[in-house]
Amino acid sequence: MDPTMPNLYGEISEFAERYYHIAKTGPILNHPSKKRLSTIENNTPPKAGRLIRDVIQEAEEILSYQLSTGHPRNFAFIPTPVSPVSWMGDAITSAYNPFGGSSVSGAGVCAVERSLIAWIAERFGLPPSAGGQFVSGASMACLTACTVARDQRLNDHTRCKGVAYVSEETHFCTRKALHIIGLLDYQIRTIRCDAAFHMNVDHLRQAITEDLEKGLSPFLVVATCGTTSTGAIDHLDQIADIARRHKLWLHVDAAYGGSVAFSSTHRKLLNGIERADSIAWDAHKWLFQTFSCGTILFREKSHALKSFASTANFCRDIEDEEDPHNPWNYGIELTRPARHMKLWFFLQVLGMNRVDQMIGRGFELLDLAVRELNKLPHWVVMAPPSLAIFNFRFAPENVNQGNLDKINERVSKELIARNAACIITTRVRGVVGLRMCTINPRTSDEDICRVVKELDHAAHAVYKDFRAAETGMTKDAGKV
Repeated sequence: MDPTMPNLYGEISEFAERYYHIAKTGPILNHPSKKRLSTIENNTPPKAGRLIRDVIQEAEEILSYQLSTGHPRNFAFIPTPVSPVSWMGDAITSAYNPFGGSSVSGAGVCAVERSLIAWIAERFGLPPSAGGQFVSGASMACLTACTVARDQRLNDHTRCKGVAYVSEETHFCTRKALHIIGLLDYQIRTIRCDAAFHMNVDHLRQAITEDLEKGLSPFLVVATCGTTSTGAIDHLDQIADIARRHKLWLHVDAAYGGSVAFSSTHRKLLNGIERADSIAWDAHKWLFQTFSCGTILFREKSHALKSFASTANFCRDIEDEEDPHNPWNYGIELTRPARHMKLWFFLQVLGMNRVDQMIGRGFELLDLAVRELNKLPHWVVMAPPSLAIFNFRFAPENVNQGNLDKINERVSKELIARNAACIITTRVRGVVGLRMCTINPRTSDEDICRVVKELDHAAHAVYKDFRAAETGMTKDAGKV
């Protein structure tokens, strides 16, 4: 028996059963006591090994201290309700531990990656010349895209004058990426959004014109397909027209909304994305994969080579003589896990019809949540529901904005404290509201109806307490 491999099979089977039971029925948010957290932080590896069952038990406890992304009533952020098929594929791939940086040392996984990338690019409407690779997520995809955009649109003399355009709703990873590739704050323009939270194309045109008149070098515009806060999709065709006219690189952050490309009924929402020079998409958002399953796609795959192609003497024997452009030459990483294999496994087992239904379920749940909330008084919609994101706010009359902010913050905390739901707060147009993301196909209609009732009950209870506190303060002030 291999001394590095204890008998794990029965333990893994038992773990899977426990995990999915807890994910459905356990606490949505589980946090350790300060004492337990301190014990975990101060723990060091033992000199002698422990029983595998004991280690698994402790690992499960440590991992349970989290916001449960698989819980059917967790609507926070853009949650990741992971398919068990994905983590099975992830576990199998990890067991083989293939190197995904070279098509010689990892021929099979590199072939699958090329196949998947070509298929995904086709679903987005990109031409046959398109290509790319799997990366850890949208942050790395954006950094990769911004680097290539800089190298394709600027030269040594114009880099210091380069200007990039983002919107008020652009994900903050974009600004990070722009700083990493050398842009300073004065080289980044933030474009206003319209009433529906799309990038304002008139303001974009104006900003580009003004920068050109100043002798600057506009080179990149970043559009969003599914903003994190509201789910809004920028006017991709109009932005593409502007980019083409001024020869700007168009990058589309479709980390969230890009999954709609795999929906037979909602694909039209992405019209215009096929005109992008680069696209970021995360399968670990709305395609139910474990983390670290993102992609970066380029309209012309050869563009990435100018930025990243390199080699070394010690790589001679793992380079393909027929195609010297190994996967490491198309991105930042040399040591690349085969992070795409879990997606391949998932798609092979479930098939696209089932995946289509799972994505469509998010739209159905959103429609139900909107209908149920609209039946109730004192609730207002803060932004047009888009994709599977819904922003709303408890707003009884004759309460000032500051107090409404506090009430809605309390409502969010009350729901979590009761283990009723996790619905986070966000700021929309400067005021605090509540935000639901309904992409979990395990969420039932009953879950949605129950949560809306809990929302209303919690809101009125908080409002009653708030008014009582205000009344008490007024009486005390009168006594003084």
